[in-house]
Amino acid sequence: MAYFLEEVDVSKIKPGLPLRIEASSTVGFSGGSFKSSVEDVQNDVVKAAMPSLKGRLVPFPVGLTARLSAIDKMSLYVFYGVVLENKEEDKLPITLFKIQGKIRRVQRRRFLRIKFVSNGTLKTVENEEIPFMSFDISAGGMKIGVSRRLEVGTIITVNFRFEDDLFLNNQEARVVREIESEENANGVFYYGIEFFNMPLSLQDRIMRFIFKLELKSKGGKER
Repeated sequence: MAYFLEEVDVSKIKPGLPLRIEASSTVGFSGGSFKSSVEDVQNDVVKAAMPSLKGRLVPFPVGLTARLSAIDKMSLYVFYGVVLENKEEDKLPITLFKIQGKIRRVQRRRFLRIKFVSNGTLKTVENEEIPFMSFDISAGGMKIGVSRRLEVGTIITVNFRFEDDLFLNNQEARVVREIESEENANGVFYYGIEFFNMPLSLQDRIMRFIFKLELKSKGGKER
């Protein structure tokens, strides 16, 4: 699926960009998906705010290789980095990563979108559970129909199954637009929702699933 990816240079990794860092477990380190931000970039070294998990700072083992995603409005910049050092600068805990290999840009607006009708549930910040129906899906979000109005900008969590072993479990999402339709008068309201804080491994699996559906719809075969 090369059309999702584009190689870019390190100049795209700019201070201030949010970072998502995924790391595997190792001896004395449990791994997981962590939040951070880019503080500075010098040549092939990224200075990041020390990764955090559920509000707790987590120093990474020196020598650990992690997968980093710098996030801007339209793209993800994905690369691997090796931990060089954990330290404090101007009272800010930071972690230094040396970039390994290539940096790839995944353009959100170019996520393949395909018709896919199925049922799911969403939960509001007030803990209200609302059934919905999907109408199209992508690795970045979906079009849904619900029986009540939602405010654009609302943060929700989504539970949805693509197939037996591929599903969303309390996936964070944002209502980004209302889609006007004549059927609104019949009590159905249509919205576009956008996922965020999704693990890249799950995002990749959804891409592959959608690509498989597209091939099937065109009479192609899986490779």
